[in-house]
Amino acid sequence: METKKHIFCALDFSNLELTLSFAKKIKDHIGGIKLGLEFFTKNGPLGVEKLKKIGLPIFLDLKLHDIPNTVKQSLKNVLDLSPNYVTVHLSGGLNMLEELAEMKKKTKIIGVSMLTNLDNHDLKRMGFSCGHKKFVENLVKIGVKAGVDGIVSSPKETKYLKNKYKSLIFVTPGIRLPKNKKNDQKRIESPRFAIKAGSNILVIGRPITKSKDPVNAIQEIVKNIEYGK
Repeated sequence: METKKHIFCALDFSNLELTLSFAKKIKDHIGGIKLGLEFFTKNGPLGVEKLKKIGLPIFLDLKLHDIPNTVKQSLKNVLDLSPNYVTVHLSGGLNMLEELAEMKKKTKIIGVSMLTNLDNHDLKRMGFSCGHKKFVENLVKIGVKAGVDGIVSSPKETKYLKNKYKSLIFVTPGIRLPKNKKNDQKRIESPRFAIKAGSNILVIGRPITKSKDPVNAIQEIVKNIEYGK
């Protein structure tokens, strides 16, 4: 697999024309496009359809989370768009996840474990004393039992989870080169670290989208994966 296939650029824009223009600029250098809530709440299904015409895999990052019936009906609408991947929160529970796994068709259901802008301090504030490693593993166990296709986890959890759940697709946000700003991310690592830990897809947004030269930024990410530079 070409290295670029691992790289999914997070196009977290509201403006449709800007998103299309940016996607066309980098499409030959990445493996897919991640579209999240900011894009979807502004442009909806029609916006997704327009991005699909670029010809890259679509990762629809909606992080669905509600009572089972609500999420089930929402996923049904999403599946009509035939994205390659769609995210749901593992914390939605076993019943919700099992119903979704039965519906998925060709779309891969990816379970979100713990957001990469959270750390152990945040967990304690929410009343969890187990630490991020155990917290994530508990959620992943529920997802595996329900039949999800993959999980979203920070690079710091990927290695030990990959050893336990080799068949899962591992999607990794929180990717930064040493020179990149952390922004609001806390549990971060380099692209090379994540790939060596077992990540299949690296979701990378601002290091690319905020760069003065996005194509060069992607090439630096590829260089880091291949050579550690």
